[in-house]
Amino acid sequence: MVALCDVQISRGGTLLFQHVNWQFAPASITAVRKTGVLDGSSTLLMCCAGLVKPDKGVVKFNDADIQTLSEKERYTKLNYCYESGGLISLFTVYNNIATPLIYHDICTDNEAFARITQTAEELEIGDLLEYEPHQLNDVQVRLVNLMRALVLDAQVILIDELQTGMSEKMFAGVVEVLKRCADRGHTVVMVTTSGDHDEFADHHLVIANKNLELRY
Repeated sequence: MVALCDVQISRGGTLLFQHVNWQFAPASITAVRKTGVLDGSSTLLMCCAGLVKPDKGVVKFNDADIQTLSEKERYTKLNYCYESGGLISLFTVYNNIATPLIYHDICTDNEAFARITQTAEELEIGDLLEYEPHQLNDVQVRLVNLMRALVLDAQVILIDELQTGMSEKMFAGVVEVLKRCADRGHTVVMVTTSGDHDEFADHHLVIANKNLELRY
């Protein structure tokens, strides 16, 4: 479980969130609807992943302050899926996914190969594994960043605006993969924007008044 406890976040002197108290439950998908271009949604997800430290308050993972977790624990248990970027330009897609698995001693080379190829097939991007990041379009970059979290089997998957530019068929396939993650007890939090489909989510929030509020 991820819990925001009286969290305040600001960037560049701008207050984005204050007095946020919310628990993202395991075994569920939560859709967080954006309300503006600079509403702080990306920063909020990064804060939940431990990549950004809140100005005040605490983000907890299973009752532990995520800032007290090791780099490996944060990376492998709470994974932020970048909307753009997030990939090493000198590595192929395969090596971008495999390197963290080997570096953190999560699995062997053979096990990494099996995980990566299986997940790539589930997301229908197996043909991209030998591509380099500059050869990917925006949708493919987002799918590769999602694949990294899935291959790690991260307990918390924090997804930044995944749907834009995807066909309905492609997105429906991705949703099925995320539902299976939730069924296994994982926590999925995804930022959505106006026009995105999010009816499949278990919980629906909106960013408003520098806080998280129930949308319905």
